[in-house]
Amino acid sequence: MSRICSVICGSPEGNLTGCPEGLIICADRGYDIAAAAGVTPDIVVGDFDSSERPLPEGIRVIRVDPVKDDTDTILACDTAIEEGCDEIRLYCATGGRPDHTIANIQTLEYLRVRGVHGIIIGDRFRMYLVHEREEVIPAFSGYVSVFSYGETCMVSEYGMKYNLVRYRLDNAFPLGVSNEVAESEGHIIVHGGTALVVEYHN
Repeated sequence: MSRICSVICGSPEGNLTGCPEGLIICADRGYDIAAAAGVTPDIVVGDFDSSERPLPEGIRVIRVDPVKDDTDTILACDTAIEEGCDEIRLYCATGGRPDHTIANIQTLEYLRVRGVHGIIIGDRFRMYLVHEREEVIPAFSGYVSVFSYGETCMVSEYGMKYNLVRYRLDNAFPLGVSNEVAESEGHIIVHGGTALVVEYHN
């Protein structure tokens, strides 16, 4: 059974949606977002150059030097891995500065190569990587987009409005955008390479 960690990041447009589960770690300003939503974290990590609230008492705080190579999100994820978590859900990880959004998408790959399943959960969307495996998506009202995360990836899609059979997606043309699950479940099979999957729920 996987051990889940919910990392609350610090997007300035952060709106904590859903109910964070498992070990809860706040990355810097993520603590402000968690406190505003009435969520008490287990651990708070960061250089605290953007947090506006006083640090909590009675909660483990990991303070780092603001001059560093790692983002606060990476530090939070490393902490989760050290705690034995193998599924990490990133909340409030998009919006605001686009470079921070891209950094958090890259964090999904950082997690994948370490054997950890990462998911970005936002307001009405989920974003994750699929590497040489099958992902089954139960039917929902909305869109499924599949992009090549590397230069190319080989993908099949079944049970979708637009099916593909061993099609080579590349990162120079967004052919996989805005598909829909057409049956009781959709199947995304990545035969080679890595795909970025975005589920947008209406």
